[in-house]
Amino acid sequence: MEKLSLEQVNHWWISNKVDPELALPFKREVFLDVNRRMKERFIIALIGLRRVGKTTIAYQLIEKLLEEGIKKENILFYSFDEIKATFGEVLESYKEAEKKDFREEKVYIFLDEIQKCNNWENEMKKYYDIYPKIKFVITGSESLFIRKKTKETLAGRIAEFMITPFRFTEYLKFNNVLETEYKYETKINPLFIKYVENGGFPETFRLESEKDFKEYIQALVIDRIIYKDIPQRFKIEEPELLRTLLQLITYNPGMYIDYQSLSKQFEKDRRVIKSYISYLQESFLIRMLGNYRRGSTTLRKKKRAYPTDNGIIKLYKTPINSDFFGRMVETAIINSMDAKSFWKNGNELDIIHNDTPIEIKYQEKINNEDFKTLKEFMRKFGRKEAYLITKKDEGKLKVDEGIIKMIPAWKWLLK
Repeated sequence: MEKLSLEQVNHWWISNKVDPELALPFKREVFLDVNRRMKERFIIALIGLRRVGKTTIAYQLIEKLLEEGIKKENILFYSFDEIKATFGEVLESYKEAEKKDFREEKVYIFLDEIQKCNNWENEMKKYYDIYPKIKFVITGSESLFIRKKTKETLAGRIAEFMITPFRFTEYLKFNNVLETEYKYETKINPLFIKYVENGGFPETFRLESEKDFKEYIQALVIDRIIYKDIPQRFKIEEPELLRTLLQLITYNPGMYIDYQSLSKQFEKDRRVIKSYISYLQESFLIRMLGNYRRGSTTLRKKKRAYPTDNGIIKLYKTPINSDFFGRMVETAIINSMDAKSFWKNGNELDIIHNDTPIEIKYQEKINNEDFKTLKEFMRKFGRKEAYLITKKDEGKLKVDEGIIKMIPAWKWLLK
């Protein structure tokens, strides 16, 4: 690897600053959490869906290091997304080109899309153990290849940060809405509706036409994952089946995943369907919820699947009528909470979070029937508090089982 190729990627070696189009001025809430860990020895891993801002955060961290007076040549960035190289080639080329002694100098090494580098976890463990002055920051778009290797090889050496699409509060801050304005429904609700319809991919916020929005999500998110990332990793034969399964879930957010039924529908082996669903999940395109049982989030029986961002739904599902908008509100709330469980026992509750039942009823009028399953869960599991997320109703309802709090969806997403 030539010195020139490293200089082109690490332009601050020449300019002493990071290109502002790469280290964007808007800093996400997670940036502060990550930056606090930069002085620790732990490897920092930023993982999440494509195009949610992992690389931007990496560049912002580099910018912060330069502002703190870290020597520009002591910061290396390399992406495995397009240019193939081994872990050792990158580090040894840097070491030789910049005459670095990893034992003597503190260096910061940022490695983007690390899962595309073969055997990265063993190589990183070797360098981490031998050279305590190296600080590694890595990013990855496939959870399986970060988390599995973390457990097996890098246990006790790594701090993981999940980078999600923008939360609603981040979306408001991006649009220059102050926290003091959060209480004004007339100001917040229009932005809430837009956020639910479009999702939280940051680069789409400035796109003016629906055509540009869909082309962005299709080309830079879906196609990259389905036709490139997953096939390269798993050598799958039918990426079109991946796309079809994803479409099916976006048309039916919260659908039950019945592998046997899907196997018959698509005339594929049940194991193939199960594997393809897992690939979508491990690439952060879908989220799976399991049926709750006391004290556990173990997935049992049929699972429910949701797209991980409403921008994916908008790509496939238009126009969006009022009934389906309620499904998108449900999806946005489930993703914002990192929900893992629902409850079905004849009747059904959308979310069980920290053993607390939460039901979403985004409708014009709330009636007594809408509290029935919440009260059933409260009785069965001895819970004294439950939540009903509504379109506009707000307040507390005292029932024999305890208290049910009603909160409008737009306010819930501000929590």
